[in-house]
Amino acid sequence: MLGSFFSSPVIQDALLPATLISLVTASMSVMIIAHRLSFLTVGVSHASLAGLGLAVTLSLPLLPTATVIACVLAVLLAWIPKSEGLSEDTGTGLLFAGSMALGIVLLSRVSQSEVNLFGLLFGDILTISPDEYRWLLLIAAVIMILLLVFARRWWSIAFDPVTAFASGLAVAPLRILLYATVGMTVMMCVKLAGIVLTTGMLVLPAATAWFWGRSLVGLWLMSMVVGLLGTYIGLYVAYQEDWPSGATVVLMMCVLFIISWGISWLKKQQEKKQSAPAS
Repeated sequence: MLGSFFSSPVIQDALLPATLISLVTASMSVMIIAHRLSFLTVGVSHASLAGLGLAVTLSLPLLPTATVIACVLAVLLAWIPKSEGLSEDTGTGLLFAGSMALGIVLLSRVSQSEVNLFGLLFGDILTISPDEYRWLLLIAAVIMILLLVFARRWWSIAFDPVTAFASGLAVAPLRILLYATVGMTVMMCVKLAGIVLTTGMLVLPAATAWFWGRSLVGLWLMSMVVGLLGTYIGLYVAYQEDWPSGATVVLMMCVLFIISWGISWLKKQQEKKQSAPAS
């Protein structure tokens, strides 16, 4: 079974981009969990439908156009709530609803032969084109460079922004840059998990890693392990059972989260038994 899996031309074409996406998204997952940006990923992923609809309507490159729109929306989500006195959740909901509505209207005007709506909503990594792969490589390089340069500063402002500001960090610009990076990462996920399931890939790796460590490096490494395991197992199960690849990958990450939670719960129960006074 493994031999047929790795020898499949479709899997061979999909494995490298899937690995790239899982590594980058698992790395950003740590910052998303630390900054509590899970709802932001929901808003940006669904709002990116406007970018996809605009690209199809104007015959523009799909992923580059949608990436630019996603980054703009993410920056607006960082700036509008604070400048207008709205809560972040309210601002996210407003842009999410309006942008997604625009995307649906735009996509409703094109034929099914022009756009694979199922692939946009739920992912379709098995049909990735060379141009899409080159674009993924480019934005992956940008995201990882930003992470390497700013990870420590983003980590600092996640837990104590006041002290970070007092120590000389430009908290507001760093936060806006983080939001824009999240926007780019969301668009990387769309090809594998689709608009609907992107949040799972951006939250589950670090959420699972949280059971195993708390340091930045420890969380980052464990998050990448979870991301890779979930992606490879998910693609294998999807290939064997003829399931949708994106949904299966996210499902496997959910399984890894449940297993980690169960092990953590058992450890806590064992510690309670050991610390309880003997009767």
